[in-house]
Amino acid sequence: MQSVDVVDCTNLKTNNCSLLWHVVVLTAFTIAFTFLVTWACRLILDYAFGLNLLHEFWLRDFLGNLLIAFLCLALVQRLGRALLLTAIVVIGFQLANGGKLSVLGTPISPDDFINVQNLFYLTDGWKRIALMIIAALPVIAAVLLTPFRRVSTWAVMVAMATSTLMIVRYSEPLQVALDQQFGNSVWNQPENFKKRGLALHIAQETVRTLAKVGKYPDQSSVLAALGQTSSDSTTTTERINTTNTTNTATEQTATSQTARNVHIVVLESFFDPVTLGPEWVPEDPLPASFRSLWEQTGQSKALSPVFGGYTANAEFETLCGFPVTENAVFFEGWLRRDVPCLPNVLAQAGYSTIASHPNVPGFWNRTLAYNLVGFDHYLSKTDFDLTDSVGGLLLDHSYYDQVFKQLDTLTDNKPILNYMLTYHGHLPYPTNDQYPDKIQSGRNAPLLHGYLNQIWYKSRDLMSRLQTLRANDPSAIIVIFGDHLPFLGPNYGVYSDVLNLPDDRADFTGEMLEYLVSTPLIVIDGERGPVELGKLPIYRLPALILALLDDDKHERIFDWTRNPKDTLIRPVYGMHINVTANGAQACPDDLSAPPDCKDSASWLARTRLLISDVFTGKQFSLRQLQGST
Repeated sequence: MQSVDVVDCTNLKTNNCSLLWHVVVLTAFTIAFTFLVTWACRLILDYAFGLNLLHEFWLRDFLGNLLIAFLCLALVQRLGRALLLTAIVVIGFQLANGGKLSVLGTPISPDDFINVQNLFYLTDGWKRIALMIIAALPVIAAVLLTPFRRVSTWAVMVAMATSTLMIVRYSEPLQVALDQQFGNSVWNQPENFKKRGLALHIAQETVRTLAKVGKYPDQSSVLAALGQTSSDSTTTTERINTTNTTNTATEQTATSQTARNVHIVVLESFFDPVTLGPEWVPEDPLPASFRSLWEQTGQSKALSPVFGGYTANAEFETLCGFPVTENAVFFEGWLRRDVPCLPNVLAQAGYSTIASHPNVPGFWNRTLAYNLVGFDHYLSKTDFDLTDSVGGLLLDHSYYDQVFKQLDTLTDNKPILNYMLTYHGHLPYPTNDQYPDKIQSGRNAPLLHGYLNQIWYKSRDLMSRLQTLRANDPSAIIVIFGDHLPFLGPNYGVYSDVLNLPDDRADFTGEMLEYLVSTPLIVIDGERGPVELGKLPIYRLPALILALLDDDKHERIFDWTRNPKDTLIRPVYGMHINVTANGAQACPDDLSAPPDCKDSASWLARTRLLISDVFTGKQFSLRQLQGST
């Protein structure tokens, strides 16, 4: 019988053995290194960021990172360099994800890669340079470590590109398969991340995003949704008449037939800190004049779509009258068409429309967004003297003075929509010797201490300007509200202690969520004075303003977001708050919604369809609207 040769793997000079041994060593080192990096990141996220990861799902996290490691090895083709690139990519993204979760309560999403340039606008000087280097480091490392002269490298790149194209082509069935295998909670993205691991989470959400690209509602679906908007609901005029009890005696007296100016002041991170309790806030930072004015409104509250950041989403709702329902910055990826938002409506009525914000003009894509919604002019950072600033944040009194000085040159004797977004009060709440501390926090909480002192100055600047504005423009409609609650520490920080927030967002009650999105709202109807509005989702402000201008007789897109009668609906990424006379209820958006949430979930599904049609789709609804007017 013929003998069979056996390869002696102890002889490293044997070619076959060398190749086999090389593969074994590469694989073993890659697996071991990735295992260590995975657990190092998980422990850092647990103890440094307080994320409380679900460690029973560590294997998914590890396998996702291992795939990244093998891709790096295939691309770089040298073990040491591949492991270095793996560490840079995995650790960088894990820490960035931990930072976003601790500040905004939501993990990294595909939109963050599109909007990465906004990260640089949050800082200046060496900090901005450092952030740019950190963000660019994975790309720089990949370019420097990849041997582009090798044919095998280009073969790997072609294979990667082909795989990407296949994922794009079959994104819809792939999304379904991934959701079935790994699950998906629309309303609890932090839980999704904890169960998937970061690599799988980003991949799964990227596939979900790709499945939506170019998928716009058809005409029949849009018309059906429009047909549902006439269902039983409360109009804005009815809401004003039934809640504004202080103005009943003067309601029948018209203010003026002359077009009235509209001033909208969006206050950065403005809320009522006294609600945190005397243990945290022993002294009220808000002046008595503000308290008195707010009391005249019945302490009305705006319900914001965001917490701790993403001001642009509160802006979108203020200007366009639709809720933000996705975990994304609407100005960045969703507002793509010219739309009859409030500035456009008022411009067509003969108004000059001016927006101002003393920050970099392109932040959150404002330059394009403001143009699409109908602003004639946009005053940004270069239009202001920033001398009177703290940590790069222009003080509100200086901001107000400069805005009103420039208005006369921009209005052409027309009535104005003056939209002002303040900047002072922004994280990290810096101070300087020119504006020393005026108040102390009750407990050792540096962010709260800084915030209390900024709002001390901010609220007094507001009341001083408001006194002047009401005297100089007595018939004007003035709308003032906070864009969102301030960030006061990772994982909801101080709020977590005050409200006893559970670790899992799924366990938040409706009352907890409502608190986290509620800011003071003051609406002044000219000489009629403050309006009592109770609680009002920010997306209902455009309809309110037109009602106060007596311009709500014609159907507009803002009418399509009327809430069901005796109900307020506040979407908050992936879920919504259903506010009725019985209190606030937290409702998931998907089919798991309990019976009490079915009506609001149906309203939200219809509204989402119209949002897709109006702002990114074929705008069948706008054609229908134009045909009926």
